[in-house]
Amino acid sequence: MSDKNTRHAGQAEEQPLEQSSALPELDHEGSPSFGTGEDLPSPTELLNDLLAGLEGEIQGSESAAHEADSANVGSSADQMAAAAVDATTEQPVEEQAQNLSDADEDVNVSEQSPDPIDAEEASEAAADSAQEDDDDEAAELPPVTETALTVAPNGSHETDGMTLIERAQYHARMRRREQTRLRRENAKRGASGAEVPYQAMSPIDMRFTLIRLAIAAIFLIFGVLLRQTGVGFVFYLIAYLITVLPIVGTVAHHFTHGKYFDEYLLILIASLGAFLLGNRPEASAILILHDVGKIVSDLVLASTHKSLTKQTDFIPDRASVVNMQGEERQVTPSEIKKGDFVLVRSGERIPIDGIVLRGEGTVDDTVLTGENEPVPVSKNAKVLAGSLYTGSLLLLRAVARFEDCAVNQILRVQEEGKEKKAALEDSVAHGAARIIPVIIVLAVLLSIIPPLFNSGTSMANWIYRALTILVVCCPTALAVSVPLCFLCGSGRLTQKGIHVKGSEAIEKMAELRMVVFDKTGTLTAGNLRVKEIHGTQDFNQESCLALAAAAEQFSQHPVARAVVAAYPSVPQKISEFEEFPGRGVRARIGNHNLLAGNRRLMVSRGVKGVPDIPGTVVYIAYEGEYAGAIVLEDTVRQEAAETVKGLKSQGVLRTVILTGDTELPTHQAAEAIGIDTTHFGLQPEEKASKMEFLMRTIPTDGTAAYVGDGVNDIEELKMADVGIAMGVSGSQQSASVTNVLVMSNDLTKLSDALRICRRTHSIALQNMVVVILIKILLALLTLVGVAYMWQAVAADVLLTVLTVLNAARILGIK
Repeated sequence: MSDKNTRHAGQAEEQPLEQSSALPELDHEGSPSFGTGEDLPSPTELLNDLLAGLEGEIQGSESAAHEADSANVGSSADQMAAAAVDATTEQPVEEQAQNLSDADEDVNVSEQSPDPIDAEEASEAAADSAQEDDDDEAAELPPVTETALTVAPNGSHETDGMTLIERAQYHARMRRREQTRLRRENAKRGASGAEVPYQAMSPIDMRFTLIRLAIAAIFLIFGVLLRQTGVGFVFYLIAYLITVLPIVGTVAHHFTHGKYFDEYLLILIASLGAFLLGNRPEASAILILHDVGKIVSDLVLASTHKSLTKQTDFIPDRASVVNMQGEERQVTPSEIKKGDFVLVRSGERIPIDGIVLRGEGTVDDTVLTGENEPVPVSKNAKVLAGSLYTGSLLLLRAVARFEDCAVNQILRVQEEGKEKKAALEDSVAHGAARIIPVIIVLAVLLSIIPPLFNSGTSMANWIYRALTILVVCCPTALAVSVPLCFLCGSGRLTQKGIHVKGSEAIEKMAELRMVVFDKTGTLTAGNLRVKEIHGTQDFNQESCLALAAAAEQFSQHPVARAVVAAYPSVPQKISEFEEFPGRGVRARIGNHNLLAGNRRLMVSRGVKGVPDIPGTVVYIAYEGEYAGAIVLEDTVRQEAAETVKGLKSQGVLRTVILTGDTELPTHQAAEAIGIDTTHFGLQPEEKASKMEFLMRTIPTDGTAAYVGDGVNDIEELKMADVGIAMGVSGSQQSASVTNVLVMSNDLTKLSDALRICRRTHSIALQNMVVVILIKILLALLTLVGVAYMWQAVAADVLLTVLTVLNAARILGIK
């Protein structure tokens, strides 16, 4: 959360409100009118009031008195939804259906027109309803049943009831559809000029490839056995064609899409040259080894991607929405509207953020927050979309659109992160594409120039060495293993409830040297409470608190909320309200002006005699005269000191606090936590300027991060090299500017994130260095004529498998 002494940024606004007859005597009778900053009634409460008023007016109307029974309306939307689950049997079926239908129509009317309904309109509505009842009196109404609300058996699946062959055909068809979808997506990305991610072979493709390679190996063996006869060449040719034609097709496809140089072109040139030079068995063998190595590496990749897919596939495709008549319909989560009633069965994932109306169980939100402990839920509990539910049939009311849910912001961060590549990953991807043409030119020169100066070695021998160099320089191991490291790192962070925007964020986190914290709600718990009240001769403690609560009642600032919460009664109505970001508020009670805020506001308004009280203080002025002060306190998070210590042990050189709070509580918090530098008393715009100043003037050999809640510190998050938003509250606003989204307020996640990012970057560097060194060694051995082409292919396959396994170790980082 942003600091309690820093008001919301934005324009100061003046809001006329209903003037209360109560003046400075602080009579608190009556309820305040709704205005900006005050909580509006929930849809259920508003619906309840409208339906109750409609029922009373219908009963008081003479023209509809004899039809009162047909206008029976439920007392609340929640009760009617629960009645849809527990269908009563006390009334006849026809009356139940008609009552629920009438209730459903009334709900629609209330949603469209929240204004009060007068008696005349209610009478006309009742008369029309009575006429329709007379016309359809003989019609047979369908009974209300619970069939649609029956809990599906656990473990039910589309394949239930299928035979073994039908089930295998079903799974094969689903895999083909998924593979086709991925190919189409990659084709669209390639057509738009975007980088196409590496796609592992599907199990079906692997089977066909293995069958093809087995047939090629059989022909190759027959060719070796019959090499002394003329038939041997035919077997060699068939084996070569079986293995080389798919490579030719891949190269042709890449050429038509503007990708002219890749590892397939190098393998094709090398194998074709070996076949023409007379090394026919080796020409087919290197292609077989290449394909076998691709299958082995893809198997490891598939298992890695499978574990990562479980972390991102947490939104159900369909959701069950129920109406007042108990009718269930299937919709997508994006089609759910705020206020809809949603059914969730045991074993299903919750499709939308909502409030539980009925049902008990537990939710597992590991994919969101990284917490492994299931959380019990019951009536009135809030649940988040994406959580896995276990328990009885759950009925909940949606409190947000899917676009506003926290899980949608996670998906947004993941989607935007696809285009944000780390410098290391980008250099490998683009460097390989640039170096292949150079390698081809060097191979041509190697096959031509040395024979001119070394007559002891034939040109065919040098051509063979040049072709072997092409195989040695094949960038498959680099192109697969380095991006996989960052993919595994992102997956491991997701397991911890930490969501990063691409490999770029991982690389910047690995180079972190300075961390700037927001204080209140980030380093502290954010649960402000009144510590003490300083009154004056004219205003005692109760009067000071009453005045402050009246002035602050429409502000959403945490300090204002804490003051209003501490007042035991309903704040007095005010006629004017104006908020000054970062300083306080001005209000008007009757004909009297009231100020509540920090000392800076009092001084700017010319209030005399304001004492300098240390701490988080709300000063009150009544008609320009100092009336008293309220001191609030907050508590430092228990894990804050341990987190800062862990960050420093991993290479962070400097920690800073930026806060709008006063000097004393800031220094106390910094001393308790172990922060190096503090900057206090900052206005919202001053915090952004100070962040820019820190990044310019504090010398570091790495990056700087800002840690906040993402509500009132968007500019700071955007300005930092690594913007880290903590908690769910600010995820919607911060998803577009933050680099790291932590779905909980647990500060230990920061040290976890830094450790995983550093380890990920280190393993990626390991893979790159090992692959380059081994390939340089093989190139030298090839130049002196020691290494052969099949050995180069086998080494490349082995390197690819080993580096992929090394990258998979990231998923086990604690």
